[in-house]
Formats: sequence, structure tokens, C-alpha cells
Amino acid sequence: MSVEPTDYIARLRAQANDPGREEALRRDRTLRRRKIVMAAGAGALLLGGFGYWLSDVTGERPPYEPHGERVIHEEIWPLEWPYSARMPFRNSPASGWADGADGIYVPMVVPSGGLTAKDVTPVLEKVRTFLAETNASEDTLAGAEPTAALALLDPSGVDDAVRKDMVTRFDPDEVYLHESGIRTRGTMTHKVSAAGELSVRVDYTFVYPLVRAEGGPEVVPGFPEVARVAVRRQMTFTSKGGKLVLGAYASEVGNHDCAAPKDGYLHPLFAEGRWKAGEAAKGARVDLYDEKRVLRSGPGHCVTPTVT
Repeated sequence: MSVEPTDYIARLRAQANDPGREEALRRDRTLRRRKIVMAAGAGALLLGGFGYWLSDVTGERPPYEPHGERVIHEEIWPLEWPYSARMPFRNSPASGWADGADGIYVPMVVPSGGLTAKDVTPVLEKVRTFLAETNASEDTLAGAEPTAALALLDPSGVDDAVRKDMVTRFDPDEVYLHESGIRTRGTMTHKVSAAGELSVRVDYTFVYPLVRAEGGPEVVPGFPEVARVAVRRQMTFTSKGGKLVLGAYASEVGNHDCAAPKDGYLHPLFAEGRWKAGEAAKGARVDLYDEKRVLRSGPGHCVTPTVT
């Protein structure tokens, strides 16, 4: 039986004017959304349960050892599992940061307080050079002393503990920097006091992927384990007689063996040590990536990070 066009149009108009039509459509949309959310949640629970089963299936291996690594893609491995040279910045907030010293930016200079750009820029460049040579130089990281960089400092007011702490070095007999390099992020700001004194404040975080010098076990075939160490520094400098005068100073180191000898080197924790340190911390963890957090004054605070 055919339907006349006029009847069909009249029926559409009646449906459009039906006061319950919008409510019915709303209920239908809500129901569809719930089904999508439930399906996604079920998938996440299934994946989480599967990952837990893989990590606990033997009942003998510790949680920081990967099980079934060929089954789960490395991108979604649990945090407890080791990082590999194939993906040294897996799960790290620093993965998209700038490389090495490229992440240390000198801000645009605005003349103020009687100081011109010619007065301010050389001081900012010295601060940048100091940061780069003490925290991002390959020679320094491999154990060399950054003599030229330390010579930029006014020695008065800088004791030996702070001077040593301002330099990031690793024992070359223990570890070496992975070829992916350092990740760097932070800020450099400056202001001129009413007395015309220039003050420069820096807040930078450096993240280092490190490999055992003697190899060690491979996380996946062909890829050794990587340990990440994060160093954050907050410093204030003024300038006097061509030298940088250190004012306020604070630093934190994450994923460093706090019980290691104070020999001028940082000693990274690999998966087993990282897991044990986290267990010992009993929840006292620090978010090194919280840019609003002000560090405790003083050098070398060894902390247990939430993630590196």
C-alpha cells in the first residue's frame, strides 16, 4: 500500500511537533554513550588484568622483571618494568623536551632600571654557559671537571659542598650516557632591583638516560636496560666584577642511590634498585615535574620520584 506524499509530510510534521520527541532522542543518546564508555572500561580492565597476570604469573619473579615482554608492546609496559635502550624515555614526561643545552633558553632582554640589553645579555649568556657546561656537557657527564665553567663563579659565598653539587657527573666505569641524549626543560628570568642590581633566576630540570658500562642483562633481545636520573636546579645569580655571584640555591636528584659514597658522581638506580627505593620510601615520593614546586634550600636533596 503506497503512502501519499502529503500524508508522509504530515506525519513528519506531527513527529517534529511531538513534545516528547526531544526527550526520547536525549535518552537514546545517553544510552549510546553509556554503552561506549562501558565497552572502553571493560577493555581497560581486561588489559590491566592481563598485564597483572603477566607480571604475577610465575609467583616467583619480582614485579620489576618483565614477563611476556613479547606479548605486550613496550609502550604500555607497567611503570615497574625496566626501561630499555630501544625506548629510553618510555612513560617519561621529559620525552618531548629539548635536547641537552638546546633546552636552556636566554630570554629576550627588556631594558629596565637603567640597564641596557648590552648590560644584561652577557650576564644571561654566562648563566647559560654555566648551566650547560655543568649539566649538559658530555665531557663533564663522563667525569671531567668543568674548570672553565666553575671559573665563572665568584668563589666567595660558594662552599665546597655547593660547588660539587652544582656539577652533574657520572662514573664512566659504571655507566655512560645513552645515544638518545639528555632532555632539558626550564626557565630563566631576570629583574633589576631599585638599586640597579641585576638578578637572574633559573629553574631547570635535566633527565639523563644511562646504560651500564659493562653491559648487564638485556631487557629485550639486543637492547640493554636504561636507568633515568633526573636533576632539578633552582638558582639565583647576580653579577659582580664580571663574575656570577650565587644567591639562593637548591637542588634535587631523583633515581640516584642515596646510600652511595659521596664521591662526586651520581649513581643511577636501575629497575631493581628503583623498585626497592620506592618500597622503602613508603609513599614519600616527589613529583620532579611539578613546575610550581619550590625546592628545599640547599644542595643535593636525594628524593624518590614518582617518575623520571
